[in-house]
Amino acid sequence: MALYSSDQSPRVLRLTWTTREDLRANRDLVFVYGDNVAREGQRGLARQMRGEPNAHPISISWTPFEPFTHASARDAMEHISKDLEALQARAPKLIVWPLDGLVPEFLTLPDELNQHLRTQAKKRFALIDPV
Repeated sequence: MALYSSDQSPRVLRLTWTTREDLRANRDLVFVYGDNVAREGQRGLARQMRGEPNAHPISISWTPFEPFTHASARDAMEHISKDLEALQARAPKLIVWPLDGLVPEFLTLPDELNQHLRTQAKKRFALIDPV
């Protein structure tokens, strides 16, 4: 686990894996996971977190089987930014972020989306390497 903080950002705790029981036992924490814009599917951390009030999805694809592409990068950046803005608006004191990042190994993001996510997460949460 690694902990990052700054005066203006919430603290971020990096965990290797999170279970639904973790979310239910820690309602005062906000748990982040990579999700799709459609908010569908039950793979990976979405299986553990979807539907829990203290879970917060960040879009990393359009649907469970439709990745963001270079051609859709502008629209994808808007979704990523909105999800990060919504996380910031929750004003969490502590955010639990996946240690391995938001993007599972079976999915790739175009470079410009990786860079956008890195830049926005660093700016908003002082988080290094969120992808």
